[in-house]
Amino acid sequence: MRVLLGCVNSTVSLIGYDVAAKVPFWYCPANVLRVCGITWHQGALWAATDALVQRLDPSGIQRIRMPGPHHNYAHSVKPVGEDSLAVADTGNSRILLLHGEKCVASLSPLEGWEQELPEDAIHLNDFISWRDGLLASAFNYQPFRQWKRSSFNWKAEGWGCLYHIRRHEGKTLARIVASGLNCPHSLSAWQGDVYCCSSAEGALFRFSPDEYGRLQETMRWHITDSHFLRGCLRLEDGWLLGGSSRRREEGQGMTLYYLTDTGQVDTLPVGGPGEIYDIIPWDAVLMPGICQTLLQAPELEAEGIFPPRCELPVEYGTEA
Repeated sequence: MRVLLGCVNSTVSLIGYDVAAKVPFWYCPANVLRVCGITWHQGALWAATDALVQRLDPSGIQRIRMPGPHHNYAHSVKPVGEDSLAVADTGNSRILLLHGEKCVASLSPLEGWEQELPEDAIHLNDFISWRDGLLASAFNYQPFRQWKRSSFNWKAEGWGCLYHIRRHEGKTLARIVASGLNCPHSLSAWQGDVYCCSSAEGALFRFSPDEYGRLQETMRWHITDSHFLRGCLRLEDGWLLGGSSRRREEGQGMTLYYLTDTGQVDTLPVGGPGEIYDIIPWDAVLMPGICQTLLQAPELEAEGIFPPRCELPVEYGTEA
């Protein structure tokens, strides 16, 4: 099993990783491509970052710029249906729906506020299609930017929540259906349940919906005390979770955690300091061409020291 890691605030932005061998085999430096969330959609790799949604395939890189008014700080990007894509526009506290190169709809749990909405009000970062709308994760239910600059311990007091968002008669409706999380990320739905990383406490939560559409916690796995837990992919017999270096702390490199259905946690080392945001399956058909595209792409203006570009090993061509 091979996977593709999307990394943010790191010297590398993409990492190809062999789960069975527990080793990385390819990477893309962050001065060639910047990413946060990544996904596969209609024969291409899509990556969100800053104010851009980027489409990568063997023919090149197409960039779609997102509208304001605030800086976007784009996080997760995922398909919603066969033809549309959505992106978490974190800076504007909304989810944008894209069809082709156009934004066709916007859903925000804060729609209708009478006062001007501040930038990155609730840190809405991820979403999945759920029931008659979307399920979204956010760090809070009210503006918290000023708290980040105070002594308030907002990362560890359970202010994070999950919103059920849907459209009704041209308006966005939202309600909190789960709470008590510490910096929630990486939503997944599997066998009728919802899974979510409570990143700051290093835990994976399982929620089950009740008859009123609320999510009740039914299981919690404590995975790590040493990493920020973010990135979640369902494998055949468990969950693959991303361990990011905690900011402003030394000595902890990027790590993957493999939580089996029996409850065992296996540690898979990835590399030096960095932050994993997303984990998706490796596409053995598309990735060789995308790797060639990235070898030919111009370097971005970026501060720091970056590793040289990496060529894909021959044995990882179209191998299943």
